[in-house]
Amino acid sequence: MKAIGIDLGEDSVKVVELHQSKRIVQILSVFEKKLTPLGTAHDKELESIEFIRQLFSRTDASTTTFVMAVRQDKATVRKKMFPFSDRIKIQKSLPFEMEEDIPFDTENCIFDFKTIQYVGNSCETLSVAVPKVHIEKIISLAKDFGINLKVVSLEGFAFANLIEDWWSTPPVAPYSLLSLDEANENKSQAKKPADVFLNIGHKKTLLCARVNGRVVFIRSLMWGADLIIQQIAARNQMPYIEAQRYLQTEATLHLTKNNQKFDASNITLLIEKSLRDLVRDLQMSFLEIESELNATISEVYFTGGFSQLPHLGAYLTQQLEVACNPVNLLANNSLIAEGVDLQNHQAAARFSIAVGVAIEAFKKPKNPALQLLKGEFLSQSGFIKNLWQDWGKVVQTAGAALIILFVWTHLRESFSTQLNEKTTEALETQARSVAKLPRRQANERGVKKYISDRKKQSLEMNALSQFAEMNSALDILRKISEAAPGKEQSKIDVTQLSVVDNQVKISGYANSPREVTLLSTKLSSLSINNKVTEDPTTLGVMPNRVAFSLSFNTERGVTGGVTK
Repeated sequence: MKAIGIDLGEDSVKVVELHQSKRIVQILSVFEKKLTPLGTAHDKELESIEFIRQLFSRTDASTTTFVMAVRQDKATVRKKMFPFSDRIKIQKSLPFEMEEDIPFDTENCIFDFKTIQYVGNSCETLSVAVPKVHIEKIISLAKDFGINLKVVSLEGFAFANLIEDWWSTPPVAPYSLLSLDEANENKSQAKKPADVFLNIGHKKTLLCARVNGRVVFIRSLMWGADLIIQQIAARNQMPYIEAQRYLQTEATLHLTKNNQKFDASNITLLIEKSLRDLVRDLQMSFLEIESELNATISEVYFTGGFSQLPHLGAYLTQQLEVACNPVNLLANNSLIAEGVDLQNHQAAARFSIAVGVAIEAFKKPKNPALQLLKGEFLSQSGFIKNLWQDWGKVVQTAGAALIILFVWTHLRESFSTQLNEKTTEALETQARSVAKLPRRQANERGVKKYISDRKKQSLEMNALSQFAEMNSALDILRKISEAAPGKEQSKIDVTQLSVVDNQVKISGYANSPREVTLLSTKLSSLSINNKVTEDPTTLGVMPNRVAFSLSFNTERGVTGGVTK
């Protein structure tokens, strides 16, 4: 995925082209156009349009995401805490929550927010309100540039991408960063160290405060290097461009007055005088941060074009009584691979905002980009056109498939109805001709009853056929009589004979146990397993006689198996 961030500054237009592979963002190219210093706003706008049109006249819009940002001083940012974390609910609540905090009508604003962290079920945010007129201006410029914007963000939030983990989900914290009451209750968290990052530009300075790795404060200070350039040009009676070049290449902020030349001493005094306004604004902002967040300023880092002034860090450290050092945010970021030569601090400082703006295109839904293209601006930004270009073929294919599905469903219903009518007619004909059913019963129910009766009759006939060749109890008695020993061998009187299924039981009296054993041996030939069991007898005692009870299993001749 490729993204292009455009930073429209007062002094120059800076463009950065990024490419993302997994989580690594590579800087493919950078471009900068210096604007006419003393030109009108309209002239600078025309120069920007001509420059960007030439750059992207052949860019493939389907594979590129263009991102621009509204200037920080055009927006209102407030720290807000919501008792829920659902983004949709927060978005709907923003106009009501910020109504008393903004100096303009909520109907003329676009609202969005950035999640700082979650505290239980609550959500701490930096909420933003931007008048629609400034977003309309950005969209109008994009049309003049010949590009289709997909994201419109805010400068401060774009700069925050370089000083916090933009790729990860906002953290879940045990305590609030925005509630002073909670901090006072928990003494261990009473003073939180805060890092301040400054982007000192041509006419304005962007200030971001970071606590626990999250940006919690954003402000635009009305001070820039342009104030010093104008004073140098007026004092030395030189053109504005030469004064700007002098500040960038020769000017030095000397901390001591010893052994200084007259001109260098005057320039130092002039710079110090102008910097007092910046120091005063920073001190006021620091007091606000410390009071609102119950924090203490630990370090100050600064970047931007003016940050390369020699000894600026030492001067600010003396005035603010906090360690102040220049920083290369691009070199210190492990997720940014510099495909172009931005190793020197001066180049990296100038393009930091543009890089942060382009990163907004890579942010995921778990930590989404600040998006000011909402509601009425979606159509103006070409959102529908871009969406159709990306998904038009899929929608056309899905529509054709849906039409085919409807036609097939209609035809299927028609065919099913015709088949049902023909089936009913054929069923009635067969019911009258085959089953000989009367007209009232010649229907589906009557046919089912006829078939059910025939199945039941068939099952009964099959059951009867299994017992057609079955040996009766008399047949079993005859076989026992034939197998029993003769009268000359034993004298046996049978008193009881029972035949239940294939089990035969014989009870009676014999003259001796030998005769019982002989009878058992003879009857074993009738047993299925050649075994005869001698059971306890229930017959009464007779003098000179032996009572016996024998049982065995015999073959009854039942078809389909023998019940044992």
